[in-house]
Amino acid sequence: MKKPMKPDVSIIMSVYNGETYLKEAIESVRNQSFRNWELIVINDCSTDSTAEILADFASKDERIKVHTNEINLKLPASLNKAISLCVGKYIARMDADDICLPERFERQYKFMEENPDVALSSCRFMTVKNGVYASGGAGGRCDFEALRAMLLVVNPILHPGVIAKAEVMKKFNYDITLTCTEDLELWTRMAMENQKMQILPECLLIYRLHDKQITSTTRERQRTEVLRIQRKYYGTLLQEMNEEMQAFYIRGIYFKEQADIHKFIKYAKWLKGVAGKNFDKRAVNYALFEILAEYKRCGAAKMDVYKAMLIFNPFFLVKEVIRRKKTARGDIEKCKQVAKNIGLKQISGRKEFPIFEKQAAGV
Repeated sequence: MKKPMKPDVSIIMSVYNGETYLKEAIESVRNQSFRNWELIVINDCSTDSTAEILADFASKDERIKVHTNEINLKLPASLNKAISLCVGKYIARMDADDICLPERFERQYKFMEENPDVALSSCRFMTVKNGVYASGGAGGRCDFEALRAMLLVVNPILHPGVIAKAEVMKKFNYDITLTCTEDLELWTRMAMENQKMQILPECLLIYRLHDKQITSTTRERQRTEVLRIQRKYYGTLLQEMNEEMQAFYIRGIYFKEQADIHKFIKYAKWLKGVAGKNFDKRAVNYALFEILAEYKRCGAAKMDVYKAMLIFNPFFLVKEVIRRKKTARGDIEKCKQVAKNIGLKQISGRKEFPIFEKQAAGV
């Protein structure tokens, strides 16, 4: 009897009452051009038809392995359980409501093999909500220094698009005390130990946005957890924020609910002043520039945004605007080509930083 081939990639998924999109998600894994994988699914005590759907797939494909929790463990603990069962060289994440594009794991496996210094990587993606598709992450930097600095202000790494070395995931695991920010905590903990992370600038996943997602139902808990994570990240690599700055940070920087330009300028000057030893200066400027661009997209007044731009070196502004526009155009075109290849009629992109173009031209 022929011994089964050891998988190169172990894909982990936890699902709770995911019957709506589960079939489509698993079929997208089965339809991969890369064949040497195992899919480990943790059924976290679902009460809908999830169990029946999983049993049917497992009976048809021996690469799909289903484990059912006796009690509801929540996502981080269920993912840790899945990690403990993995035998592949790499571990990849997948959610029960997203869609892998056909070459996702082939491209990600090749990238990790060609970049052995990278511990973890994610990818570009398309979002879909109510039938509308759009490019995700277009124009952003993909290198470790940029991601490390971006982690000071936001989570730049798409969790369900991740692939990582198995030994790294087994060493770090997820913090089970967190219920909706376990990914941010893991990335910051890895960054504090200089585990190299990158983003593969290829559109490889369709990320579904809908009202039942954790990110849209538990905002207050998110605020508490993010502050806990960032106190440690800042305290370890920089210095702790005082209470006034923490209050602005969580609503004005991380979640951008209260875009206060004057407080942003104060925060930005402080961050630039304390980040010199452990962070690349240009990467910190890039992270702050991204927040300012989000402010404009959220409706901040033009004059206020122009005032905040004075914290940046003019040469940095010109280079970053040019780089961002060029990269965004390329990323959006890649998404459009992917959309065409899989039969989508249209994918929307957005014009990046329109108010900065005139400013940059005048510098």
